[in-house]
This record gives sequence, structure tokens and C-alpha cells, in this order.
Amino acid sequence: MVKARAQKDKILVRWAINSPAEWQKANKKGFTITRTTILRDGNVLPKPEKVLLSSKPLTPEPLDSWIDFVQKDNNAAIIAQSIYGESFEVTSAKEGDLAKIVNMADELDQRYTFALYAADMSFEGAVKAGWGYVDTDVKKNEVYAYQVKVFESPQVKEASYMIGLKDYSVLPAPTDFIAVPDDRKVLLSWDYETFKRIYTSFMVEKSSDGINYTPISNTALVNLNDKDENPSKNMYFVDTLNVNDKVYHYRLYGITSFGEKGEVTKPITATGVAAVVTPARLVDYAIINSNEVNLEWDYPKESEGFIQGYEINLASNDKGPYRVVSKIIPPSERKLKFKEELYPSNYFTISVVGKNNQRLTSQSMLVQPVDSIPPAKPIGLEGVIDSLGTVRLKWKPNTEKDLRGYRILRANTEGEEFVDIYHQSYSGTEYKDSVSLKMTNSKVYYRIAAEDMRYNISDPSDILVLDKPDKIPPAAPIFKDYDNKDGKVHLKWIRSYSEDVVSHSLRRREKGQEKWVEIKQINDTIQEFTDDRIENKKIYQYAILAKDKSNLWSSLDHSVITVSVLNFTPVKVITFSQGTADRENRKIVLSWDYAKNKGKVLGLSIYKNEKGLPPTLWKELNGTVFTLEDKNLKINKEYEYHLVPSLENDSPAKPETLTVIY
Repeated sequence: MVKARAQKDKILVRWAINSPAEWQKANKKGFTITRTTILRDGNVLPKPEKVLLSSKPLTPEPLDSWIDFVQKDNNAAIIAQSIYGESFEVTSAKEGDLAKIVNMADELDQRYTFALYAADMSFEGAVKAGWGYVDTDVKKNEVYAYQVKVFESPQVKEASYMIGLKDYSVLPAPTDFIAVPDDRKVLLSWDYETFKRIYTSFMVEKSSDGINYTPISNTALVNLNDKDENPSKNMYFVDTLNVNDKVYHYRLYGITSFGEKGEVTKPITATGVAAVVTPARLVDYAIINSNEVNLEWDYPKESEGFIQGYEINLASNDKGPYRVVSKIIPPSERKLKFKEELYPSNYFTISVVGKNNQRLTSQSMLVQPVDSIPPAKPIGLEGVIDSLGTVRLKWKPNTEKDLRGYRILRANTEGEEFVDIYHQSYSGTEYKDSVSLKMTNSKVYYRIAAEDMRYNISDPSDILVLDKPDKIPPAAPIFKDYDNKDGKVHLKWIRSYSEDVVSHSLRRREKGQEKWVEIKQINDTIQEFTDDRIENKKIYQYAILAKDKSNLWSSLDHSVITVSVLNFTPVKVITFSQGTADRENRKIVLSWDYAKNKGKVLGLSIYKNEKGLPPTLWKELNGTVFTLEDKNLKINKEYEYHLVPSLENDSPAKPETLTVIY
């Protein structure tokens, strides 16, 4: 790290290494410093002029050359000891000494820390140690770059600093220099944050007459509390006084790491003030009304000259926080008429204010006005219920000063008595509740009531009705009867009793199948249905379901029946039949048709008989034959032909009879 300071006719350069181990090595190897001229008369040089200022590496001067110097400069003695001392151990450290911040276990760190500190306090000592340089061969119209590096140590990164004589400026006086008087002492403070990059230390001077000033300490003042993570804004120093009531004068200046003293501040004055040691005591009160009380206190008359006066403090709780409710009351006063809206419980204290603004506060006194008036009825209650059953309520706050909180009331059904679900006063205007979505009530009801510190309870708010998210499916409808007749299934059921049902669905499937098919959607009060689109000798399953407003469906557990279809009613299959006698050709021609049922007819059996005799099977035909001739006939006989179709699934078919006279 390199730092430089321009003066009127020379430039001072200082440097340091930020590693104790490398610092110790560098003291033996030495430092080289070069100066490069960058600007001349405000113009950048096309070819910068580089000059080696150290003909040989700069190292600490021999120990013998330090002997006379350390007699007059304590910081130089520290530098010499850190470089040449056989041991370096800080002992007998007192509270507040610099040694308190040093790691007592690491001697090298001690040497390094104290050496850099002492070099900041003594620029002449830093030059003698090889850590500083004074360049007098400089010109006002030029700007230079100073580069410092450790001789033959590439592992230590070199550093540079650019400066010219034009950068010279008068060192400013510190600002915000103030004095806060106390009992036989004065607290001095000033702005440290603004000046810590200019000054490494400060010196305070003191005077009793305002003319002759002397330093208040043998060494300059250094801020040891400034840390990167918690930087100090101000610097403080406490000066003790021999007596109070005497005027003292103080002034301040800063010191740079080059040993330069800055401008001195304008003097400030301070006088020690006696401490307040006697407290006042509240002794009585008289309540006028809920907004007014008279207070009385005691204080020794002989102590009035040492104080500014009194302050009255008020809180609603004995532990506070208290607030000041009066301006400073003159020292001679012993009463106060306090006019302000009171708390249900009021805790008053009285503070004696010293001339240095020190305060001595009494014990509290309880003042309780009578209160039987309840708070106003709460308004603005609103809320929502989410899909998990979490209820979020909020309302407008009451404005009563003595409000304790709110009672949260809930009912699950209309007309039910409201119950306090929090069981005590709730502070706040938002509340989170939870309700069960498995319970059958579709709504939940809330009210709130305000409660004051005297446990007076207001009228409850208007009722808030919240609809619960529907997570419960409707009650299942059930079949109460069914009938299988004439190839039809007639079903009857009892509708779902749930109030939010919007429709029912009648479904059917063949037994063994997985998929249900809806055969009827019922949106009214119908509770029966006849299914005629079925086949004989098949087993069907029927289900009836209910759907509610939230599109939830009822369970199938008790809403399914199984029906076997058995139809023994003969089906009229033959739609046309005719028998014609052809005597010329000696035959009877039969013809028939079953146009609507051709797909179901497997074959046809024809029985024949002479009228009065039993029929016998005459012919077996397949379903694709629609005409037949009979030539085995006798004259003057009446013949009967019985046509019996054979159907799929062995369903019975209605036979047809033809009578022909030959």
C-alpha cells in the first residue's frame, strides 16, 4: 500500500506491507522506489520519464543511528524495538491501552502492529526505517507516479500513487467538535468518518483562560473502535475536571501519517454541572373525569437551584414504555392539571431534569378512572375459506384507546349459539381459523365483539356467512325396486337427499364389462325408468348416481343392482304368410316373409297335418328360404301348415298357421 502527500516544495511518500511475515522479510531485502513523470504543463508525455530514486534498496538505518533519535521520540523507539529488539512482548497493559487490542500470543504480529502504528505517528521514524521517502526534486508543472516494490520479491505485489505539487491543499480543521458537560467531566466528540482518510490521530488542547492551551494527553488520540463491518461515525474523549462551575476551553486538530498538523478548530467551552441525586416523588392525585387528573409531588426546596425542572411521564403499563406528557415544569412547581384522554390504567412517573439534561425518575403511581362503557360494535368483518378449509378473517379496527382486543365467535349452522373459539381477547384485526370440510354443514358463521381493558364487551358484529368449499360428495341415491317383464326392465329408485344435487345419472353395463354407459340423465324429480333396449338372456348391471353443484359424484357402493333378462313371450317374427292351391299342377305353394327380423331368424320348422289330425314335422329350412311347394296331396282334403321360426339366443317366436283346401 502506497500513500503520498504534496507540500509546497516537496512530496512525501509512505508505504507498508499488509502481511507480518512479508514485512519482516522486506526489512532485510529493502524497498526500491521509482518516479515516473506522467504529465508536464497539463499534457501527457508521449514517453514517460522514469527515474530510480533509491540508488540502493531502502532498509532500516543501523541501530546505532537510532540512539539519539529515540530519546526524543517515543514512537521511533517502538519502531527500533520492533525491528532490532531480540524480543517484543507487551506487558503491564492497562484498561484502555493500545496493547489491549494486540494478540498477546503472537510476537511477530505484535512487532508488525506496533511498528505500523508508530510509523503513522512519526513520519521521520518511518523514513529512518526505510518505509518513507521525501522527494524534493519536483516541479510544480509536473505530475508523477511513485512506484514502490520489495527488492527481488516478485511474490509481493508492487503499488503506485500518482500526485503532483498542484495537489497540495491546506489540511482542514475537524468539524462537529462539541462538548457535553457532566458532573466533574466533559464528553468531547467530533466527526471521525469524514476525516479518517486524512488524519491518523487527533490532539485535543485545553485552556483555563482561553489563551494558553496545553495537550490533554501525552500521545495523540487514535480511534481503536473503527472496524470495516461497523465503522465509527464520531470519535469521543472524556476529560475529567477538578471542579464544577468553572469554564474550560477546548480546541482540536488532526495529525496525518506524515506528521503534519491540520488546522485547529475554533475553541469551544464547557462547564461541569452537578449531578442530580435527589428524585421527586408523586404523592397524590385527584381524578376530575375520564380526561382530567390533578397530580401532586414533593421535592426539596433547597435543591431547586440545581435543576431545570420536572417532566411528567405516562404509560398504560407499569413496565412502559413511558412517554413524556408535559414540557419542563419550573423547579418551584409542585402540581400539574393533566388534561388528556386517560388509559383504563395509567402509570405516572416524574423525572427531575438536571442542568446537564440528566434525568432522575421516580417510581410509578397508578391512576385508574372508572369505566363501564363498552367499546363500539366492530364493523367491516369479512373473510374467505380456501380449498384446505383455512379461514382468513379481517375487520376494521376499533378506535377506543382502552381496547384490549376482540372475541372471535363462530357457529356451524344457522340459529346455533355462537362459541368463543379463541377463549381470550385477540389483539389484531386479522385472524386465521380452520374448519373441517368433511362435516356436512355447507356454511359457517362468524361474529366478533370488542373488549376493553375493563372487560366491557361490545355488541357483536353483524353475522358473516361463509360458504365452505364443497369437498363432500352427495348422498347416494338407492334402487328401491325393479321388475323384468316382457323383455323390459322397469327400475325405481329413491333420489339423493343432499340439498346441492343438480342431476342424477342412470347407467348400465353388461356384467363383466368395466365401462358404464349413461342411458338416462335426470334433471327433474323422475324416480323411475323402463329400459327396453336390452337383449334376452343377458345379465345387466344398473347404477344410479347423483351430482352436486361442485361436480362431485355420489358413491356407487350401494347404488348398483344386477338384473338377469329372461323373456318367454313369443316374438311375432313372420310378418307375411300365404298358401295357394294349384290344382292344374297338383301342388300347394307356400310363401312367407319376416322382413323386420331377418337378422335374428336362424331357420324355420314347418309342421303339416290334415285337419283334425295331429301335426308332424314336415320340413326344416334355413332363414334364407321364403317359399316352398307341397305335391304330396289328396283331392278334397283340407291341409294345415304350422310355420315355427328359430331365433338367436333361443328366444321364443310366435308360430303362424296356414289353412289350404285342395
